[in-house]
Amino acid sequence: MIIIGFDWARNKHNLCVMRKNGDIIFEQVVKHDGEALNELKQRIAELEPNSASVHVALEQHDGALLAWLLDTGYTVYAINPKSADRARDIFRPAGAKDDAGDARIAADLLRNNLERYRPMYAQSDDTLHLRSLSRLQKRVTEQKTALMQQLRTLLAEWSPQLSKLCNDFNRKWQRCLIRQFPLHEDLVAAHGNKVNSVLAGHRLSKATREKVLSVRNAEPVFVPAGRKAALRTEINFIIELLDQYIEKLVVLEQDITEAFISHPCFETFNSLPVKGVSTLAAIASSFGDRRENPTGWRQLAACWGVAPVTYASGKTCSVRRRKACDSFALQAFSDFSFASSFSVTGCWASDFYERKRSEGHDHHEAIRAVGLRWVKVMWKIWHDGTIYDEQIHQKRKCQNR
Repeated sequence: MIIIGFDWARNKHNLCVMRKNGDIIFEQVVKHDGEALNELKQRIAELEPNSASVHVALEQHDGALLAWLLDTGYTVYAINPKSADRARDIFRPAGAKDDAGDARIAADLLRNNLERYRPMYAQSDDTLHLRSLSRLQKRVTEQKTALMQQLRTLLAEWSPQLSKLCNDFNRKWQRCLIRQFPLHEDLVAAHGNKVNSVLAGHRLSKATREKVLSVRNAEPVFVPAGRKAALRTEINFIIELLDQYIEKLVVLEQDITEAFISHPCFETFNSLPVKGVSTLAAIASSFGDRRENPTGWRQLAACWGVAPVTYASGKTCSVRRRKACDSFALQAFSDFSFASSFSVTGCWASDFYERKRSEGHDHHEAIRAVGLRWVKVMWKIWHDGTIYDEQIHQKRKCQNR
């Protein structure tokens, strides 16, 4: 058995290879490319032919290096960066830091705590595909939201009446109207037939058309002549980007639906009371499909930021949420918990949320408490490969009264 500590970076990685007794075999800097990594793999195989006996410590990271390490068959352990930082103080009290030393510290941290760490396991291609699509959807949605906020800021500053009329750019008619009339004065100066032609085909209600007419009759805010052309260009540029993002999100939604249906755990997660495909896909991809080597639900809840963290020292005791967590999974469970508490009729989560609120917890604390309970429920049906049954939880709720 050998132990390897990695300090990864974008273009190169420092590593330290040592034996179980702490003797360093060699230290090396390896480039981040296929040829260099294959050479490293051959050198490690000469030391330890059994790849499972190669134990690798790596600061939490979800990238190409981790994928390569898992694919080689090495036993990989994720090291919390905070743990590595605190372990550094043992070896370097003065606070000195360098990449080679960090790799050495990671290897020694794993060597001394091998029984405390849980190994990571490579997920199936189905899970990796679903997880990649779900995380891509989240990033694209965040970028779309940022663009919408930029557009709202511009309109609120230079065309406040138009900004109040068009405050939801997910609606196509609003984007079409702003594209044709970027400034309020453009809408005021336009011929009625042109305005009607822009709005035609969007099936707007009479009340909405009256609002458009009201804005046309309002006095626009003064805009200096020297700023008009640039403002029109900027607004139209944002609208073009928004159209592209919205179209891509529609395609992503279809791809995620197909990937979720073909996922090995589809039946389990699709049986849950909340039916939002994006949320269910994100949760399914977070659990994965390695049921044979599962991480316990408490560890998962802590990793996903759903479990509370208690801080107690002397007479002081407080409970806080964990900020260093997988924000993607936390958002998925928060969305699921909110929907199950407010949008699903007859679900236990609604009464559980109200109970937490009556105990003095605020809204977010109550939602996280619901999420923690859902992690436990989902872990059980996921681990057993069964489907969700609401009646089981309703009976337990009655028994606990």
